[in-house]
Amino acid sequence: MAGVLPFRGLRYDERVAGPLASLIAPPYDVIGPERHAALLERSARNFVRVELPEPTPAGHAAASGLLDAWRREGALRPEAEPAVYLDEHRFRLGAESAARTELLVALRLHEPSDGVVLPHERTFPKAKAERLELLRATRANTSPVFGMFADEGGALARLRAAPAAASASADADGEGHRLRVVTDRGAIDALRRALAGARVYIADGHHRYETALAYARERGAHDTQPERYVLAALCALDDPGLRILATHRVVRGGDAALDAAVASSFTAAPAERLDLASGSGIVLARAGRLTRLDPRPDADLAALPAAWRALPVAIAEELLLRGAHDAGANVSYEHDTDAAIAASREGASAVLLRAVDPATLRAVADAGERLPQKTTYFHPKVPAGLVIRSLDLG
Repeated sequence: MAGVLPFRGLRYDERVAGPLASLIAPPYDVIGPERHAALLERSARNFVRVELPEPTPAGHAAASGLLDAWRREGALRPEAEPAVYLDEHRFRLGAESAARTELLVALRLHEPSDGVVLPHERTFPKAKAERLELLRATRANTSPVFGMFADEGGALARLRAAPAAASASADADGEGHRLRVVTDRGAIDALRRALAGARVYIADGHHRYETALAYARERGAHDTQPERYVLAALCALDDPGLRILATHRVVRGGDAALDAAVASSFTAAPAERLDLASGSGIVLARAGRLTRLDPRPDADLAALPAAWRALPVAIAEELLLRGAHDAGANVSYEHDTDAAIAASREGASAVLLRAVDPATLRAVADAGERLPQKTTYFHPKVPAGLVIRSLDLG
């Protein structure tokens, strides 16, 4: 089943590069223009310069050149020996404080048909093409795939008890990281045996995983070659800090199509307050007013796979939003519920959805199905630059 290896990670040396908090960055797919500019200002060595360069051959070459330069300067240093990395990732979500344990390893790449590393979401070809060009140029996994596994034997707890060869910490943007570097061979071998019987469910980073798989095919990589592995941050399915946020839809235009879909496929009832936990988990916000939508008993959901036919996002995409898409409406995605409702006060229609839980994602993946794009949003994101995996270091 799942194969993992230790690796000689590239890590910032704070004596040369500066404080780690000024150097790490979010993964590329959640960095907007303003955030990008702020990260560039934070440090001349902030990892956003490698993680999200200009999407051109020159930009990719510049990212590769920076990795080489930072290594020559000693700002980035390879681990002395292969290691696995444990990060205690602390964060806040509203008024709540939480922490999630992430295990950074080199994860063996598998085809989806192998049933070992399972996706749950569809991907966009354009994003994969750009990431493949960056991988070719840098020969590095710049940010990890985020995966989940059933840690039924307590592998992570045993690894936490192993001695740490080194450690690092950073507090940035309301999140904290406490990284432990584990090189103990006995502890690593025990971890590998435990994971050998597990499936890994991709939570975040489907594009990164499929890009790495395409590169392995392109290189004709065999089992022992570094291209056959990808940097992954693994979390237990029952980790108390695992958080999945809904991805709401904000629709601009297509009002007539939305009205027709509501009339034909749903029963609608005004809602005094937002409650996504009951009913179908779909609420339509217009001009700040909330309407609960429940599919009619005769609504046709036969086109949806049985594994996710009852999910709010699937129902909304099939019965409510399809006509708006066809009518040319602009549909954007918003994880912040308050922001989505605010957009509805400014003329948009907000389709508010209940979040998917880890058990459902596991069931969908086990059934060999994939959810619609922009279904899940795992919070917080695993940063780029905390540990980098160079394919030339194994």
